[in-house]
Amino acid sequence: MEPFLEAFFSIDTDHSERITMRELQDYVKRNNIDPSMIKRWQVLFDANDSGVITLDEFCKTLGIRPSEARAYNANMVRASHGPSLPREVDVITATLPFDQQVDIVSEVMRLTRSEPFDENLVSKQLKQYLDRQYGRMWHVVITKGSSWCSFSYEPKTSLFFQLRKYTYLAWKTPS
Repeated sequence: MEPFLEAFFSIDTDHSERITMRELQDYVKRNNIDPSMIKRWQVLFDANDSGVITLDEFCKTLGIRPSEARAYNANMVRASHGPSLPREVDVITATLPFDQQVDIVSEVMRLTRSEPFDENLVSKQLKQYLDRQYGRMWHVVITKGSSWCSFSYEPKTSLFFQLRKYTYLAWKTPS
C-alpha cells in the first residue's frame, strides 16, 4: 500500500489531490519508468475515464480511507524535513543548531519521563550529558515560574525552552 501512496503524492506535485494524465506522464518520464504504467493507472484509478485520478478514487480502489492517505502523506512530509521538536516544547530562545536542540530536548524528555522527578538530579545528569556530548563547561538551570538571569556564553551554544511546567536553560561558557 505504501508504495502506491508514495507514488500518488510524488506525482501530485501541486498537492491538489488530483493527478492529471500530464502529471502522470511527467512522473513516468522523470523517473525512467515503463510508460505502460500510465495505461495501468488509468484503468485502475480513473474508472469514469475523466483523465484525472482523484485521491478519493485512488483510495477507493485501494480500499483505504482518504484520511489515512492524507495522514500518511503528512507523516512522510514531516519525516522528510528531518528531526523535529515535540509539540509540547516551546523554545524561548536558542542559538544552538537545530539538530542539537532536538538532541538536548530528547535527553530532557528521557530524564523527566517519570514525574515527579528530582530537579537537582536531572540538572546534574543533563549537565554531565552535555559535557560529554558537546564538550565541557555547560551550565543547566531548571526553574518553575519566573526567573531572571544575565550571563555570557560561547556563540551558538544556548537553549532555553519550556516543557510542561518547567523552563530549562542550558548554555556553554568558554573553558
